[in-house]
Amino acid sequence: MKKVWAICLTAALTAGMLAGCGSAKTSDTAGESVSTKASVGEEKKDGDLSVLLLVPGTLGDKSFFDSANAGLALIEDHYGASTKVVEMGTDITKYSATLEDVIHEGWDIIITGGVNISQPLQEAAEEYPDQKFILYDESVDFSDGANSNIYCMTYKCYEGGYLAGVLGASASKTGQLGFAGGFDIPLINDWLVGYIEGARTVNPDIKINTGYMNSFTDAAKGKEIGIALYHAGADIVFQAAGGAGLGVLDAAKETGNHAIGTDSDQSELFSSDAEKADAIYASILKRVDISIEKAVGDYLDGKLEFGTVKTYGLSDGCIEITDNSWYQKNVPAAAREKVAEAKQNIIDGKVEIKSAFDMTDEEIASLKGEVQP
Repeated sequence: MKKVWAICLTAALTAGMLAGCGSAKTSDTAGESVSTKASVGEEKKDGDLSVLLLVPGTLGDKSFFDSANAGLALIEDHYGASTKVVEMGTDITKYSATLEDVIHEGWDIIITGGVNISQPLQEAAEEYPDQKFILYDESVDFSDGANSNIYCMTYKCYEGGYLAGVLGASASKTGQLGFAGGFDIPLINDWLVGYIEGARTVNPDIKINTGYMNSFTDAAKGKEIGIALYHAGADIVFQAAGGAGLGVLDAAKETGNHAIGTDSDQSELFSSDAEKADAIYASILKRVDISIEKAVGDYLDGKLEFGTVKTYGLSDGCIEITDNSWYQKNVPAAAREKVAEAKQNIIDGKVEIKSAFDMTDEEIASLKGEVQP
């Protein structure tokens, strides 16, 4: 395959802080906790199942962290758990101290997620082997019995990306799509690889431009990247950038084009802005909330295997595409039929999709180059 790098849509993208899959706002306050039900739950009560959610960022991103928080509400409602959320902000130098503090509070399970918390968590897990941890959207090294008190959950983002590609190529009027990612890393490129593969099943000659914000929080940069992609010829852009990706939705509205969102039902989230909601064809959901509920349910049943990683996908209900009133109204029926067929084929095991985690950087760059306009 030819080695052609995807186009750079801005002259200089300053490297930002990896903050899980992003937050729309930033905070330097580590250990800040909120104590209202649903958004954080209640203080730990003796005798209850007690679960703490550590957010390596802040809530309100309308994406990744909010989905984890929704999972906490599910286990509170379904299992009667005593819960609390601690928003740690973006100063990763404070994460270890926050972990130390909450471990001493005696929670049955501590849940957290993303790449930034991974190393501090592993250090805490080694020091406190009796504390149980669930880490979402990141895995750790389990060789030689290491991290035997951590259960990891990852997601088949390539399946969601594939559906986004089928939708985009089926609905596009220009034959050119865009992809706006948070960072040029495997976690984000897993969406992209599936996106390219899905789009090519509909239109083998599809063209896809790629841009990265180098941020999961900078919505202004997301809008800048989105506008550049639309001006370059894309009429549909798939964004996978946490809070930064919200700017792409603004760009779609401003330019009269369409976007595909991620992590939350973003048409519903922006339902008060009819023009923006209509600009979002669909959202690909990484159901962190459902995976958290499933993991805690398995814990209560004595079936959760700490010291292992499980990858959740469409067949688990943890990767989805929204099928709401906006989708039904704005997406052509023929495109919806192709998406439904692709979804069922994935669930039935009839489709093999590559994952960025199984590809070299050179292979990913070459794949981008093959579809570059």
